[in-house]
Amino acid sequence: MTFPKSAFLALIVLAATAVSSAQHKFPLRSGEWTVTTPDPTGPGKPPFVMPYCLNDETWARAFSNRTCSLQNLSITPSGMSYNLECPASAFQMKGRGTVTFDGMTHMISKGSFDSTANGKTTHMDSTSDYRWKGPTCDPNADMNLKFKQR
Repeated sequence: MTFPKSAFLALIVLAATAVSSAQHKFPLRSGEWTVTTPDPTGPGKPPFVMPYCLNDETWARAFSNRTCSLQNLSITPSGMSYNLECPASAFQMKGRGTVTFDGMTHMISKGSFDSTANGKTTHMDSTSDYRWKGPTCDPNADMNLKFKQR
């Protein structure tokens, strides 16, 4: 996978995480979650699977991300919706996303985003499936904890 595609995927996951943190409390079960996202380069390719530690602290930290801004944020007990804009100098992204809570251990995020890198704009629709794996986060595998250590 090329860097722009992996950066775009990471931003989608971050967007879903950042939006949810507006509640200041993680609304589902805290701990290790696995996020599965289909490969955007085509059907038949294996999905991307990433572990994330999701709890009050990691969600609040994601919400403080100053690279992206949220507008029209709407949060209900069953999910949320938002508009996202990331006006970074090398990579810009705009779009609309939703997150649906399906019980305490499952959620699905969907987004429709336009990204611009090196003057080229690409549209992508994405869906990510979040599943709770357990109460303990692995700092050696978890994406949120890896980024925190840097």
